[in-house]
Amino acid sequence: MLFWKTPDELKSYLENEEIREALRRASSRFVEGRLKALASLGSFDDVRKRLRDVKEKALECADLHWSRVRDELSSKGAHLVEAEDALSADSIIYEICERHGIDLLIKGKSITSEEIGLNAFLEERGVEVIETDLGERIVQLFREKPSHLIVPAIHHTKEEVAKLFSRYFGEEIPPDPYVITKKVRADLREKFLSARGGMTGINVVSSEPCAFYLMTNEGNGRLCSTVPSVQIILTGWEKIVSSLEDALFLLKVLPKNSVGLDFSSYVSIFTAPFRWKEREMYVVVLDNGRKRALEDIHFRHALRCIRCGACMNVCPVYQVLSGQGFSHIYMGGIGAVWTAITAGLDEAYKVAQLCTGCGSCNEVCPVEIPISHLVSEVKSRAEKRDLLEDVAVGLVLKRDRFSSVAEIQRLMGTYKGEPFLVWAKGQGLLKDSGDVNFYVGCLMEQCYPETALKAYLLLRALGKDVALFEEECCGLPALAYGRKSEFFRLGLLNLERYANGRKTLFICDSCYSTFREYLSFFAAEKPDVVPETLFSFLLREGVKFSLKEKMKVMIHFPCHLRAWKGDEELERFVRSIDNLELVEHPTSRHCCGGAGLYKYKYPEISRAIFDVKAEAIKKHLPQAVITTCPSCYQQIKEQLAERGVDVDVYHLVDFLFEHGRCGLLDSIRFSDTKRQ
Repeated sequence: MLFWKTPDELKSYLENEEIREALRRASSRFVEGRLKALASLGSFDDVRKRLRDVKEKALECADLHWSRVRDELSSKGAHLVEAEDALSADSIIYEICERHGIDLLIKGKSITSEEIGLNAFLEERGVEVIETDLGERIVQLFREKPSHLIVPAIHHTKEEVAKLFSRYFGEEIPPDPYVITKKVRADLREKFLSARGGMTGINVVSSEPCAFYLMTNEGNGRLCSTVPSVQIILTGWEKIVSSLEDALFLLKVLPKNSVGLDFSSYVSIFTAPFRWKEREMYVVVLDNGRKRALEDIHFRHALRCIRCGACMNVCPVYQVLSGQGFSHIYMGGIGAVWTAITAGLDEAYKVAQLCTGCGSCNEVCPVEIPISHLVSEVKSRAEKRDLLEDVAVGLVLKRDRFSSVAEIQRLMGTYKGEPFLVWAKGQGLLKDSGDVNFYVGCLMEQCYPETALKAYLLLRALGKDVALFEEECCGLPALAYGRKSEFFRLGLLNLERYANGRKTLFICDSCYSTFREYLSFFAAEKPDVVPETLFSFLLREGVKFSLKEKMKVMIHFPCHLRAWKGDEELERFVRSIDNLELVEHPTSRHCCGGAGLYKYKYPEISRAIFDVKAEAIKKHLPQAVITTCPSCYQQIKEQLAERGVDVDVYHLVDFLFEHGRCGLLDSIRFSDTKRQ
């Protein structure tokens, strides 16, 4: 089921204040609740490692597990049917309805049924389908797709829902959740009692014992499964785990990580047809690309997904578009991968294009799926690529072409000063020996050469002999936009150049993170590459700064730095600066919406993502905003200026030189080497 969105449609979601407000309310509540709920489980890293092992172990033996389940169900009079694809699953369920004279099917929430377009398939053939989850019922009546894996109607406010049910019931319904729920419950009760067939999805299946576990907050799933005479369970092939213990651990983590609940209201466990009256039980197990994905070295990771939806709650793009802005039933970063598995790469590419690559999804995934990497994999495999994007990335990746573009910008007055490495070469400073390596990075070297010079002089003042090389691009644009062969080419080149056992220091966190990515692929071949940020290095060297006068400062932690938990050391460094009052705010770790080329391709989305950070800055009115990524610096400075917010924005190096006091700084005569 595909919903390709045009730029105008995307813009309409961004301009819909009701959607934005509904998402703000819900996502902030879920994120805060998640942290509190997870605290009871101890170390989240330990939890996700255990849950990853549970899923991996089960996937390796999935066919054997399902064989056991089939035999057990058969011995108890139930039926298990495997469906190869969406059409097969739809047809099987319709045949069950036809066999048992089901003309009304009541349904519990099932994202898998949305994947196969079941409702439309059945209704075209005369079977009425009634969604009984309140959120699903809302989107069904709005004739929309679900907007979240857990909270399907998250994008609607209570006021909108009240208007919807006022039209449906033909009477005035107030925007009171209690009144709305009570009215809908009475309407659905009649459906439960009159339907011959009931269907649900399932959260997890255990092999030993053979059991199906369903978690709900409304009890509707239990009614769908027990009141009608025919029970249908639709489940993805990947939902199997080995044991009762594994299933219960998954159910313990899922509500905490998804919406911050300690427990769901109802957990139902089904093992066989009920015996107190004549009943039939069918289990439809959907493949639809899952078995093929298991053989894929990259996409197999996605099969661990437990559908908690936490990645959507922190996704900056999802937070401004809602699930309605994505072109497939699966949304967000994980949605790009699941679209690739179930609907093909060309459709997945449309979802992947919206990703900023911030990596927030990776941080909250309870089964350690490297979501942002899989999005890059989708982009790299797609055949129908964005031509303009490919051209732009090609310009950025080639040092000589990027230099030409930057030179045009300098002639126009956008950037000032000779490129740093060009100047350094002219000064005879390029050399491959020294105490530390200094990697400047394309954007910093070409567009902010004075910042690079300050960092270089700081290291010299610290007494370090600095090795400088003629650089290649770090390769991040290649990784972000699916040019994997170019990413690996640049990676091997850079690692070869810096494999000398010395620390390689960075003032661009994007470049730093890319070198860390290289090492995750090639660590065995290049063990002598030691990347570190300049500020982590200064912290370890014991360099102490203070400000000339007390200042109130906000910091933006670049997404790529957070991916390697470098934000923790950066925060320690900033907090060590005397006279600096750091404004603590959750938006400090939110994506700024810049994301390199993203702000040029999707300027409206980029602007909308920054709105949250802009509101925080306007509220706290710091004297300065600091960051350590040139792309983030550009975004923050431009977006604040566009909104008329008069706050100074600095790269941390520039901030220290302008406002800092330190013996090292006192020894630097920057004016002697400053280029005009």
